[in-house]
Amino acid sequence: MSGLPLISRRRLLTAMALSPLLWQMNTAHAAVIDPNRIVALEWLPVELLLALGIVPYGVADTINYRLWVSEPPLPDSVIDVGLRTEPNLELLTEMKPSFMVWSAGYGPSPEMLARIAPGRGFNFSDGKQPLAMARKSLTEMADLLNLQSAAETHLAHYEDFIRSMKPRFVKRGARPL
Repeated sequence: MSGLPLISRRRLLTAMALSPLLWQMNTAHAAVIDPNRIVALEWLPVELLLALGIVPYGVADTINYRLWVSEPPLPDSVIDVGLRTEPNLELLTEMKPSFMVWSAGYGPSPEMLARIAPGRGFNFSDGKQPLAMARKSLTEMADLLNLQSAAETHLAHYEDFIRSMKPRFVKRGARPL
């Protein structure tokens, strides 16, 4: 039996004493995302959240969002967490968000943000089809928050709007806008 590790009696007894805890390890679940404590570090996720009926707990660069984006409107209750490229990490830590969302490839590294709260980035462009990417990002956000029906409703309203606007642009032909 050479080459096998020797196990002490103490280790064997410890392992046996802890073994009932092993069955509980199988049932570990990810923390549920509290929709009232989601922080958006870039404006694409802000728009996705608002489209799903979620008001973000905090948003980066709210002043410029209201200036440049403005629709959908951002309520005054939303906390400004600093710049989109450099959010205030101390404030974020104090806020204890349940989840953070950002545009992939923009702002602080996901590893740095993971020290504060779980989160993920959403793609804003694939360089080819921005509307398809926006639809995909909205669907992914809805899946994450279990709000698929809200996404379907929003996308149905969008399709109705596009259909209603088509007659205005018939004279343009196939030329892009």
